[in-house]
Amino acid sequence: MNRISIGLATVGVLALAVAGVPLVLPHGATVEAAFEAPRPLVVEAAPIAAFHPSEPTRRRFGGLEFVGGLVLSSRDKAFGGLSGLRTLDGGRRLLFVGDQGTWVSARLETDTSGRPIALADGRIAPLLDENGHPFRGKQNRDAESLTLRRTATGLEARVGFEHRHRVLSYRVEGHDPAALLAARGQPVTMPVEIGRLPPNEGLEALADAPTGALIAIAETAESGTDTNPGWIVGGRGAGRFHLETADGYAVTDAAFLPGGDLLVLERRVSYVGAFGARLVRVAASDLAAGRTIKPTLVWQSETGDEIDNMEGLAVDTAPDGSTLVTLVSDDNFFWLERTLLLRFRLVDETAKTPPG
Repeated sequence: MNRISIGLATVGVLALAVAGVPLVLPHGATVEAAFEAPRPLVVEAAPIAAFHPSEPTRRRFGGLEFVGGLVLSSRDKAFGGLSGLRTLDGGRRLLFVGDQGTWVSARLETDTSGRPIALADGRIAPLLDENGHPFRGKQNRDAESLTLRRTATGLEARVGFEHRHRVLSYRVEGHDPAALLAARGQPVTMPVEIGRLPPNEGLEALADAPTGALIAIAETAESGTDTNPGWIVGGRGAGRFHLETADGYAVTDAAFLPGGDLLVLERRVSYVGAFGARLVRVAASDLAAGRTIKPTLVWQSETGDEIDNMEGLAVDTAPDGSTLVTLVSDDNFFWLERTLLLRFRLVDETAKTPPG
């Protein structure tokens, strides 16, 4: 095929992968993350020395400074499809959900500069329903978003699912995120209109607001608009808002910054089969029911950046007080895609309005 044909074929396959269609690998086996019990997970990590390889010494990208990254892989066939990320202990403890109904927990090892070098103490397990059973079928287990917060006595994670749109709460005593891998999901009451979202365009972003409310944002804009529906769930300010998007970007995650603004991760697929990614910022004062919010641009990827299908976002405070931003990609269990873990430092408090 010529370059245009290859590009169109690639974007078609990637579109199927992003849409959640099970892909058949070259060896002929459809990837499924079905297993009986939690188990140790060995994750291999190859370093990403330069975020933009053609400029290997460049560290600044928009409002971010590149700290380091890893290409992750494992011989465990259930590893992959990572779609949600949260962290604890200054970004050293990682908790992921995968869109085949999995938990993954691990400890991130870094060098003295904070650059990621390895994942250790990995564990993988199926997400469990109210009865303690793994979910069966993609329609029931398609986990796409994750929050994690400390409670008075332990931890609570809330997981957003699509196809069967819902949010489940997982609670444990103590502060070890790996303990969540054995927890049972309990339903969270959500606005009824969330159940009417398109099957594969559900709650890609969940975030715990400083006020105690849960913020939920749908993946794509409503038909005929350039705004994604979002909800503030719980508290006096509960209600619906709209987030402006443009240029074919879809929302894939969100997390609050230490100052109270909301950082939102967005992704798109181009006509030549390449992924794009960007981070936008919603001012705390703009996040209110009834608002249509125009965010400011923090960073947008360039051709040649080391990105993939970026779907997970976490925010932490480093020991020196700086703000760390960690991204993870969903490889869709597809050989053309990779699982990337990228870490940046937020260095520019100014931003510009995205075009559109």
